[in-house]
Amino acid sequence: MTKGILVFAYNNADIDYVKQAAFLAGRAKEYLNLPVSIVTDEKSIGDRYKGWFDKIIISDIITASSKKKYYNGAEQSTVLEFKNDKRPFAYDLSPYDETLVIDADYFIMNDILDQVWDSDNDVMINCKYRDVSGRHKENIEYIDNFSIPMYWATVVYFKKSDFAENLFTLVSHIKYNYKYYYYLYNCSGNLFRNDFAFSMALHILNGSVAFDVPSLPIEYLNNSFDLDDIYRVNSHNDIIMYCADAERITNHLLSRFKNVDIHIMNKKAIARCINDLLANGEKV
Repeated sequence: MTKGILVFAYNNADIDYVKQAAFLAGRAKEYLNLPVSIVTDEKSIGDRYKGWFDKIIISDIITASSKKKYYNGAEQSTVLEFKNDKRPFAYDLSPYDETLVIDADYFIMNDILDQVWDSDNDVMINCKYRDVSGRHKENIEYIDNFSIPMYWATVVYFKKSDFAENLFTLVSHIKYNYKYYYYLYNCSGNLFRNDFAFSMALHILNGSVAFDVPSLPIEYLNNSFDLDDIYRVNSHNDIIMYCADAERITNHLLSRFKNVDIHIMNKKAIARCINDLLANGEKV
């Protein structure tokens, strides 16, 4: 069976998601030793990064992009385009029998995800997550206090199977009818969220009853939100973060992440430091 990683990356006026995806590809090949395919558009991929990926899948954004406020720490923010409508099509777009879908801003810093291959599970996704700053004292376990368990689409494993196909078909249906499901499940925020859509789809597929979906081999996702910042890059698997304090977000605590995967949501911090993040001895 073929195995590989799929990453989605569509640039906006200020964020080079493809550059971040290229760094992810370098880390994936080092730690997981697997091919990486990117889903993007011609304008985003250009010529510079093509050599970083084993396969380039050109798929234009279908719906109009949304607007999102991107924070760069607690005191700076910019409103930019947010192109987020392709993840529901990962099942059809993936060239692999077994696939890990990974966000471009997820930092692979060890080989733990290598344990997913040849799994008996059709789908694996994490429900538990940790805010590395400690601002959320507990895991955000539900979409809403009175709604369903939250599953995080930052990293998703699936194999070509009836269950996985049904899941992604339903996620796509939810996307196209998001306003209805948004109110049905008492969601928050204005943007379409893959996390919400996957959570809803899994709930519906189980007969609208909560159940435990198999998790990835990591106990929880380490999540650094965009109020946090990167203080220093020691190496591609050793990063020191400024974590915004829970009591006063303009104050920061230093936290070091070494040989531990982390999702860094401050895209501008990544852009500022990415050339210090060595990938296979080359600059991205």
